[in-house]
Amino acid sequence: MKRGLVTESHVVIYCDTCGDVLTDADGESICFDTTHQAVGFLNVKVSGWSYDGDRVTCDACSGAAECAVKGHRWAPGWQQEIWPVSGAQAACNNCGITKSELAQEN
Repeated sequence: MKRGLVTESHVVIYCDTCGDVLTDADGESICFDTTHQAVGFLNVKVSGWSYDGDRVTCDACSGAAECAVKGHRWAPGWQQEIWPVSGAQAACNNCGITKSELAQEN
């Protein structure tokens, strides 16, 4: 039986692109006993995060990569350029970037 303060090692999943950590609903990083367990979790349970056998990619980076190739997906109501007038933020349905953030990048 272990008692007191014990140092143990665990596996935490980080995005290879941006360094974001995989967290639970409360924002706490998820700890796994083994790399195999972490990979199994990515392959079955996590929406948007992926592991290709070499690199881990978070949902945001996956979405940004897809948008770089296919373009952003705006909600149909945002096809008209009314957002600057109303002050509302149109966000890409895929990567989450807003039109104002996109305008600042360009």
